[in-house]
Amino acid sequence: MINIAVCDDDVQFAAALEEKILDYGKRKGVRLDTEVFSDGESFRQAVFNDNFYDLVYMDVEMGKSDGIYTVWEVKKKLSEVLVIYVTSHETYFTEMFETEPFRYLKKPLDEEKFEEYFTRALERIQRHLHYFTYSSRHVTFRIPFRDVLYLESYRRQIILHGKEGGDTFYGRLGTIEKDLEQGSCPFIRIHQSYLVNPYGICRYHPDRVEMENNAVLPISEARQREVKQKYHEFLRRL
Repeated sequence: MINIAVCDDDVQFAAALEEKILDYGKRKGVRLDTEVFSDGESFRQAVFNDNFYDLVYMDVEMGKSDGIYTVWEVKKKLSEVLVIYVTSHETYFTEMFETEPFRYLKKPLDEEKFEEYFTRALERIQRHLHYFTYSSRHVTFRIPFRDVLYLESYRRQIILHGKEGGDTFYGRLGTIEKDLEQGSCPFIRIHQSYLVNPYGICRYHPDRVEMENNAVLPISEARQREVKQKYHEFLRRL
């Protein structure tokens, strides 16, 4: 599922754009979920209430709400969100590009440009949308890596702590760690019992980490130097 936001105070335009997006998904067989916002403040609140979006179509001018300022704020929380600005004016190019948008579209929309940019955006999102796969109760589950906060080893079981809850399955943390090393998602082994997603770390301390779900996990003394190095490497790549 790819999550898309449309942020525009022109209700008719926003509805038409949402319809184009959903129609594209039906034609191409892509699962899309859309949400429409009529101002930047409601979109910011949704993001800071932990709603996740892969792509946002952002109107530059929305009455008292500045679309460019909204993007600045949202990227503090969702650094990887793709932004396609939608504007009737060309006077904001400098400000727009300072926020590193993916593309921009002029109103009224050019159908060919909309299709081209949307296709490219989905291709980029899908390249980075990696999944953690596991089996439990004879069922195979796939969950986006970004939704996994950490994995905990308890006896012969693995407890998955996710943004939307948890699950338990049989496995070995060492085996999972080696499998994840082959991919691009930089999970960090901080303890014999914990493998954490650095994107889920809210506060890092030399001997512990505080996670998004308020869990405080210990960093074993033997791993503190390695964890510090890996976490700082992760931060430099952001």
